[in-house]
Amino acid sequence: MLPKKNRLGKKEINELKKDARIIQGQFFGLIFKPGQESKFGLIISNNISKKATERNKTKRLLFGAVKKRLSLHKGSFLFLAKKNSLSLDHSLVEREVETLLGKITRFYKNK
Repeated sequence: MLPKKNRLGKKEINELKKDARIIQGQFFGLIFKPGQESKFGLIISNNISKKATERNKTKRLLFGAVKKRLSLHKGSFLFLAKKNSLSLDHSLVEREVETLLGKITRFYKNK
């Protein structure tokens, strides 16, 4: 689990959904907005899986991968799980997170 200061709250998630950029990956979508501090969140719907244990496993894997990169990226990041994210292992989640965050870095370097 991420420290509370690095997690997005409900108000922040709603604001982020309104006016942020979306990048799609193979297993996750990523909504992001640049900022001064690192804040992350995950939405994994009941439509993905009815079983809370499966959703929680995906959440733990994602936040484990994000925790290693907290200091590298500043802003608000909201991951949106896709149905195929349930079958992932740790290395695939890390690769996906690295790919999505890399796309953001390239996006802002080109601007």
